[in-house]
This record gives sequence, C-alpha cells and structure tokens, in this order.
Amino acid sequence: MWNIFIKKSFFHLRFISTNDLASTVAINKPIEWNYLIKWLENGQKHPLWRDEQQTQSYIEHQKLVSKEYRSINDFIRINYLKWDVDLDKSSQKRIAIPSVNSIKEALLTPNAFPYYLADGIQHWLIWCDPKPKEPENIIEQVINKEFDLE
Repeated sequence: MWNIFIKKSFFHLRFISTNDLASTVAINKPIEWNYLIKWLENGQKHPLWRDEQQTQSYIEHQKLVSKEYRSINDFIRINYLKWDVDLDKSSQKRIAIPSVNSIKEALLTPNAFPYYLADGIQHWLIWCDPKPKEPENIIEQVINKEFDLE
C-alpha cells in the first residue's frame, strides 16, 4: 500500500532567499509523515527543509541555473522535457524551444534535491508543460501508471 503526499497548492510561487534556504537547515531533523499532513492542512505557511548537504547542493544548482539559463522554466523544459536549446543573443543564456521530440506527457522523476524526509518517505516531482487545467487528474494518472496502481 502506498501513502501518497500531494501538495495541493500547485504552482505556488514563493520567493525564498539563499539565506532563508540555509536557515531552514537549523531544524536539522527529518520531516515525519504526520508533520507533512499538518503542514498541508495549515496552508504551507513556511518552507520545508533540506539537510545541510542537500541545501548547499540546491543553492549551487540554483546559481548555475541562474547563470546559464534564462529561467528555471527553460532549465526544466530543456533538461526534463527535452525541448531544443537556443541561445538568447542579449543575455547569452540558454532558452527552451519547442521540439517535435519534446516530451508531451507528464513526467515523474525523483527530486534531485529532496527535502529532509524521514526514512521510508520519498520526494518525487511531476513535470509537465503547459500548466495542466486539472492537475489532480494528471497526478492521479501519473501515479497510477508509474506505480501500477490501476
């Protein structure tokens, strides 16, 4: 049996500074399942945390993406959804261009920078473009397909 934690607030944009990311490491203990449920029920008012090593890796990754790509969306489209790459002439940063080879279906991957979760809890991401009209349906379809739950 699978317990699946789904963040209901999709595409929730929140600016988190590098200092904020680093400060959440101070909690320094794994996130338990019951905490995740309460966090969802209480409106996700603060960010979840990564351990110190993951936080540093994540910060370095964000710096690299910012330096080499026009946006995080371009990074995701190029590296996960297999869009073609072009170079923005003014910024010299990579930009994503739709391609016949682009992945059209939602894609499920383990998070490269997972939160600091208790043993037995995994952090997965679903990538899709464009933004789905009914994200809950997409999630259900992907989970059922990938984990043979149908």
